[in-house]
Amino acid sequence: MRAVDQHERGAGHRGTALGQGASDMAETVFSCSIARHAGHVDLEVIGTMDRSSAGQFRNQLLTLAKEHPSSIAIHMDDLSVMDSSCVAVLIEVWRFAEEHGIALTVTSPAASIRQVFDVTESGRLLTLRH
Repeated sequence: MRAVDQHERGAGHRGTALGQGASDMAETVFSCSIARHAGHVDLEVIGTMDRSSAGQFRNQLLTLAKEHPSSIAIHMDDLSVMDSSCVAVLIEVWRFAEEHGIALTVTSPAASIRQVFDVTESGRLLTLRH
């Protein structure tokens, strides 16, 4: 069991995704749970990660990265949807992390989320762990 120095629950993001008509409007929900311990940060992402929540996700990750932890692990077990805007955020944060010596990993994603990471044969861009 690890000691958690600080545990935060990020404010959820609620947005509207437009369907074919006004009556097809659906609500999207996104939130983060953050745990810090011994220079490492664990970020658990919950809900739907799409264009409407990508900005908040970006701000959260960059704020954490600017604290210069030795590593950031992003857990996506409870993420139901992820689109290309989230991948763009991860790439931007990965570049910042690389420049500052921070290990950035995405851990335990669901099979549907793993498909989004199948962008290179080597998987070299981001470390993906099951």
